[in-house]
Amino acid sequence: MSTTAPRLLQVRRSERVTPRMIRVTLAGDELAGFPGDGPDRRIKMFFPVPGQERPAVPRAASGGPVWPAGEARPAIRTYTVRRFDAGAGELDVDFVLHGDGPAAAWAADARPGAWVGVSEPGGRYEPDPTADFHVVIGDETALPAVATVLDALPDGVPALTFLEVADAAEEQPLPGVTWVHRGDRDAGTPLAEAVRAAEFPPGRGQAWLSGESACVKDLRRHLLDDRGLDRRAVYATGYWRAR
Repeated sequence: MSTTAPRLLQVRRSERVTPRMIRVTLAGDELAGFPGDGPDRRIKMFFPVPGQERPAVPRAASGGPVWPAGEARPAIRTYTVRRFDAGAGELDVDFVLHGDGPAAAWAADARPGAWVGVSEPGGRYEPDPTADFHVVIGDETALPAVATVLDALPDGVPALTFLEVADAAEEQPLPGVTWVHRGDRDAGTPLAEAVRAAEFPPGRGQAWLSGESACVKDLRRHLLDDRGLDRRAVYATGYWRAR
């Protein structure tokens, strides 16, 4: 948990990006000074529980976060900043609509004025400007982060990007992406096959990969053992578990 109290923000608008993804734009006075720039900026979001208009959020204290007494704890989930515009005072977060979890349910019903809490962003990934090539791998849950990673990659350096989504309707306009359609196959299987079959450029590479945990673990091992990437150059995070 961040040592800074979460910010309480309100929905400014929402839009359906693809059939299975909603983009929610947040705004509010507490967004001032938000350090949202950079690739793969992860935030914790605090969603109100039934009966609450605003989620209960902790205040920062020297001994750790202090929750308000007598209020139900919110549902807390981790998401990635899709876009932060300090001038417009807007923060975009993309939600994949799968399952019946509290975050997806909130996003599907998000109306202007709805409240949500947002932590300070974190994230350790920085593109290596000396790498000979970059590899970016993910599925739809990682797609917002992938977009920010691609924006941060140095110009003129080869980049291989692989994204697994349900079908062609879930593709988004991102540069140089090899789209992999899952269809009715197990999550991560088509993605792993596409990466293993790809030809990598010569030299020293850096990789970023996130998505279904078993797939990420498998591909991390592949990048280290079969492709010979340096362990310190592979940034891997499991976002969710298929089973």
